[in-house]
Amino acid sequence: MAFGSARPPGGKLPADVTSFIGREPELAALSALLERARLVTVLGPGGVGKTRIALRAAAQAAGNYAHGARCVELSDLRDPHLLPKAVTDTLGVAVQTSRPPLDALAAYLAECELLLVLDTCEHLLDACAALTGPLLARSPGLTVLATSRQALDVPGEHVLPVPPLPLPAPDAAGDGDALTLLVQRAAAVAPGFALTDANRAQAAALCRRLDGLPLAIELAAVRLRALPLDRLPAQTGDTFALLGPGRPTSPTRHRTLRAAVDWSHGLCTPAERLLWARLSVFAGPFGLTAADAVATDEELPAPVLLTALVGLTEKSVVQRLDERRDRYRLPVLLREYGAERLREREGREACRRRFVAHYRAQLADFSAEFATPAQLTRYRALAAERQNLYAALEYAAADGELQELTAVMWAYWLCAGQPGEATTWMTRALRERREPSQDRVMTLAWCSMFTGNQGDRAGASALAAEAVATADRLRDMRASAWAALAASAARFHDGGPSHGPVLVRAAGTLMHRAGDRTGRRIAALHLSFAHLLAGEPAATLDTARTTLDLLGEDGEDGADNDDQGTHGGHGDQDSTECYVHGSQLSTCGLAHLMLGAPAEAADALRRAVLLKGCLEDVLGVASATELLAWLAADEGRARRAARLFGATAALWRRVGPHPMVGNAQLKALHDTYERQVRTALGARRFAALAAEGASLTLAQAVRYAAEDGPASGAGRRALTARAAPASAALTRREREVADLVAAGLSNRRIAERLVISKRTVDAHVEHILGKLGYASRAQITALLREEGADGEG
Repeated sequence: MAFGSARPPGGKLPADVTSFIGREPELAALSALLERARLVTVLGPGGVGKTRIALRAAAQAAGNYAHGARCVELSDLRDPHLLPKAVTDTLGVAVQTSRPPLDALAAYLAECELLLVLDTCEHLLDACAALTGPLLARSPGLTVLATSRQALDVPGEHVLPVPPLPLPAPDAAGDGDALTLLVQRAAAVAPGFALTDANRAQAAALCRRLDGLPLAIELAAVRLRALPLDRLPAQTGDTFALLGPGRPTSPTRHRTLRAAVDWSHGLCTPAERLLWARLSVFAGPFGLTAADAVATDEELPAPVLLTALVGLTEKSVVQRLDERRDRYRLPVLLREYGAERLREREGREACRRRFVAHYRAQLADFSAEFATPAQLTRYRALAAERQNLYAALEYAAADGELQELTAVMWAYWLCAGQPGEATTWMTRALRERREPSQDRVMTLAWCSMFTGNQGDRAGASALAAEAVATADRLRDMRASAWAALAASAARFHDGGPSHGPVLVRAAGTLMHRAGDRTGRRIAALHLSFAHLLAGEPAATLDTARTTLDLLGEDGEDGADNDDQGTHGGHGDQDSTECYVHGSQLSTCGLAHLMLGAPAEAADALRRAVLLKGCLEDVLGVASATELLAWLAADEGRARRAARLFGATAALWRRVGPHPMVGNAQLKALHDTYERQVRTALGARRFAALAAEGASLTLAQAVRYAAEDGPASGAGRRALTARAAPASAALTRREREVADLVAAGLSNRRIAERLVISKRTVDAHVEHILGKLGYASRAQITALLREEGADGEG
């Protein structure tokens, strides 16, 4: 079909009056869509920059259309029946009074090859859908580019969601288009403004606080005429008041941030508005289960909530973070707006109570199943809810119910290896109420142990004594067991006296009587550590078997995965207990080091740091990495030791003021090894290498500490690389077990050597026999000897 007989339409694209920043990925994606689709809708919340992106893409594509690109701005149109006339008026189409505007428009566009931009369609969705469908069907040269907060739902429509601008990363504040936009707009309205090393962090914090929303950033830049930059991030608690009037030339809906959000709110149904308000209690991403637990009641039953959530997502109010999972997010500014609406409604307190109850239940389930194979999966789920957990703490504190949360949150803090954070909240909770309760005892006991981990022995002892006294008043066996465990920990951390292990053993007996499975496993771990600090490394290894046997009751020992990777990825470790086993391996590693067995120490410590890395356990990674630094120093590997010392110094600073949990014996050993390495390298070289280690992230530190495998392993791989022997069917751990079988060790001795439970070794031997088709251990021995001889030849 030939186009071009119609006169050029009106409604030319408006020219940019400010610089266009970033958006290369969105522009490229939109250009590609316009090449293959005739209806494309640019989606996003108010103020995200949909119009600017659409107009820029239309300007770039205009040359592909004989009649170019034209724009119809719809934000001031309120009557949907007037939409066809608004388009004809903008394009300059003559309409006879006897002819419907839609027919006249279709006839006119049938002769055009045109890109038509319909800007701001969300309040006229049905009318826009009714207009574009017939126009596209009757006008083969027409392409429609719409901007909207919600899709038009017209057959053949393609959508392009627009995210906020990229934010500056916490560790690289100068990056991100959001920061570039703030700086350019600020320089335009406040002459002399420039980004410097002194204000870079404040500017980056402001961009993150405003979620990278271009409208909010532009309004913030305007305020820099009256307020210094360092006041803006602090004042954004009332963001809508702070980011007040914008430019008079801006669209009405964009002159203030509140107007932009009011526009979205007005498009919502009553149920969507109610859900928006209730979702504002979430401080971070949330799942459908959490939303249902917090927001559902008689006024908003579950089926209505689901429909409302879909509606808010379609209207670009709620963001869906992952198409494969039910993870949602209410952006910061929309959350603040929802919180205002929630304060205006009845039921705000009930909504917050449901929020706290939901997360308390999640934490209670985790603490009950803490030392089990479900640990890692449960912890990762909770770690993803970190912002919401701390919101729950704040809500609970406001209602005087903080102890109910801290009593079950110990497991989360323990896995994260952040005793300082735990003691801050627990101390606050203990000031809240003083009457005896199980929650108070648990909070006292764990506050004592976390305080001890930071080196405050006097504080730990005082808290433990109060826990014991409170438990005695309650006459509760489980409370008494946890109080006794805290009291024993306060004593054995100082090392030296032999009564440390005696006290821990007594606490373990109470845990057994109380039927507390988690408590028994932690008590067993403490007993092994108490023997270590009492200078009894052989007893340490002996008691470690009890810990591993207790973990083995769940059918696995917590670390026997053959695809162990680095931080965050241990192969299939979602069914692994990481905390207790990793801590036990660190303890055994030091015991082996004290007994003069460096190979066994290295194996245990590398596995420990991997397990602790899975949890992002800062304290656990610091402990294992510290011991690996000592081992490297013993082996004369000064450069590696210096880097590890640097990494551990940075990690210890994150844990608290006293490295090595404040233990004088361990601190003395640290000083000895570090002095040895410093002397070998010289002060300047040591400082440079330690700085390299200190610059590592937690994941990088884990990888560096763990990936230093023994030479014998490489040699063994080289021997078996030339051919595919029968033993190639075995996993790495099965091959290790098979080697020890061939060396004549019993299953019990193998368990001791590998620091795993005998039950696990039994299972490995059965798997080896099954894979090789053998019936006896002697056949395993003969096979490996034969393969060894072939390798030597």
